Amino acid sequence: MQKLVIDKPDFKYEDYINTLLMLDNNDPEIHMIYGLKFMTPFIGVLIASYLNSQKFKVTSEISPEGEKSSNYAEFINFFHFVENSKNVDERNTTYSGTCTPIMKSIMVDYYRGQENISEKISRKISKVISCDNSDVESVFFYIISELIRNIPEHSHSFDAWHSSQYWVHEEYIESEIALVDYGIGYRESFNFKEDRQLVNDVEAMEFALQPGVTSGITKRSHLRENEEEEYLNSGYGLYMITELCKKFKGKYVIISKSAIATNKKISFLDNGGSFPGTAIKIRLQVPKNLTKEKFQKTISDIAKEGEELSKSISGAFNIASTKSKSLRLE
Repeated sequence: MQKLVIDKPDFKYEDYINTLLMLDNNDPEIHMIYGLKFMTPFIGVLIASYLNSQKFKVTSEISPEGEKSSNYAEFINFFHFVENSKNVDERNTTYSGTCTPIMKSIMVDYYRGQENISEKISRKISKVISCDNSDVESVFFYIISELIRNIPEHSHSFDAWHSSQYWVHEEYIESEIALVDYGIGYRESFNFKEDRQLVNDVEAMEFALQPGVTSGITKRSHLRENEEEEYLNSGYGLYMITELCKKFKGKYVIISKSAIATNKKISFLDNGGSFPGTAIKIRLQVPKNLTKEKFQKTISDIAKEGEELSKSISGAFNIASTKSKSLRLE
C-alpha cells in the first residue's frame, strides 16, 4: 500500500503533480492522509480527478490540521471522487453558496451553438462565483465557456472536471476557476490537425497562447446541421483569457503534458514530469462596478490587438470569431 500526504499550500501545485506522477499504478492501494488547513478549487480538482481517473483505491485519514478544512473538502466532493465512491446519492450537485463542487461533466452531446452543454455548465458556475452580480457574471461566463468548449473541440476527451470558489472584497469579487481534462494535450492536438509538427510541449504551449494558432473549424460549410457561425473556432480563446488575467489583476496556471505556463513564464514541469492531460487555474479580481458594456470594450480591444499580432504569426487565423470577441448583452 502506498502513502499519500496532502498537506501543502496551493502554491505548491507542482509538488502535488510530482507526487501524483510518482505513484505506482501497479500498486493501486493508497492510504491518503489529508492535512490541509485550506483547500482551493485547483488543488482539490487536480488531486481528486487524477486519483479517480487512474482508478486508485484510496482510504482517507484526516489529521488534526486537516480537520480545519475537511468539512469543506467533503462538501465539494473531494473525498467522494478521491475514494472513487459509486454512491452518486452522496455527491453534492448543487451550484450555490460560495463555491461549485468538484464535478465531472460528460460532454458527448456538445455542439457549436447557443445553450450547448458547455454554456449550460458555464452559466451555472459563473452565476455562483459572480455573487449574483450579473455584470461580473458576464466576465466569468465568457472565460469559463471558452475554456470548457476547448475540451470537446481539441482534447479528444469528453470529460470535463471542474470546481470554483469566490471571495468577496470591498471593491472587487475574487474568483478561482479550476478545470482538468485527460485528453491528448496541446502538442498532440496541433500534430493531429497536421497544421504544425511541434517538437515538444513547451513549444506547443507557446503557440497555444498566441492568437489564431489553435483554430479548429473556421468555415461555415464545415459546421454540422443546426450549428452556428458565431461558434466557429478561430483559436483566440486562450490568448483572450490570459490577456484578461492581466487586465483583472489575475493569475493563471496552464499545464499541458510536460509544459506549464504562468503569468511569469512558460517552461517544462519540474523533474521531467508529464501530466496526462491539461489542468488550468484562473484566478481574477473583477471590480464590482464593472459593466457589461465596459467588459465588451475590453474584449473587443484585446481581440483587435490579437488580430494585429496574428498577422506576424505564420499560419495564424487573422480574424477572431464572433464568440471570442463579443458578448450577448442581455
